[in-house]
Amino acid sequence: MSNKRPSEATAFGSTWWGRRWRRALESLGATYPNPRLPHGRSLARHGAVQDLVVAPGSVTAQVHARGKVLDVVLTLPAFTDAEWRTAVTALAGQLRHAAALLRGELPEDVDDTLREVDLSLFPRTGELGSTCTCRSRAEPCAHATAVHYVLAPRLDDDPFLLTRLRGRDRDPLLADLRAARSTPELDPSTLFTARGDLAAIEVHPHRPDDRTPEALHLLGPAPDVDEHTWQQLIAAAQRARRRAWELAEGS
Repeated sequence: MSNKRPSEATAFGSTWWGRRWRRALESLGATYPNPRLPHGRSLARHGAVQDLVVAPGSVTAQVHARGKVLDVVLTLPAFTDAEWRTAVTALAGQLRHAAALLRGELPEDVDDTLREVDLSLFPRTGELGSTCTCRSRAEPCAHATAVHYVLAPRLDDDPFLLTRLRGRDRDPLLADLRAARSTPELDPSTLFTARGDLAAIEVHPHRPDDRTPEALHLLGPAPDVDEHTWQQLIAAAQRARRRAWELAEGS
């Protein structure tokens, strides 16, 4: 993995994912204010963290400090297979999430859906752990803190590193999602009876890009629909997407 030094402007998370990881670390400071956070930031800024590798349940790296090379391991429990099945079922049940994931995007509010089944991609209280060969009694030590900070911009570049840390790489996750979407269990009787506050739904609109595959295309043909009709549906959805954006802009 790249050892590039983060710039001052985007050092520790420029996207929602990177900032959320950084906040998970810095929230520890409310429990025990300490100098390890600024020391860790300084180490991260000066390129002390090298050879960072994200694996299921752990992040490993080497930190070069005061002439020593220290081995650091961050730990976060990976989901069990049963928990991943629960997570995939929950995500597959949300058309918007399923379509975004199949486009290779990880929606910012995906954790809202996972919390409904008592799961979270981000660390929960007591889940984050670390070890370091500096043998400091503090946890996290300054060196582990530096690794936390460097991980944040990695999540900016690839938020699916977070699913890997929880035990599922992007491609297997998407394969599981496609399989779950291929056998939907929908109750049409609830279509017009569902209740909820539409104003409470967070939206993240993006300008339509005809180069981006339509969600219907990604989800696959509907049963008993011929290819010609299916392509017409995709074209209609693309036109609706463009028109929706025009209306959102007030044109």
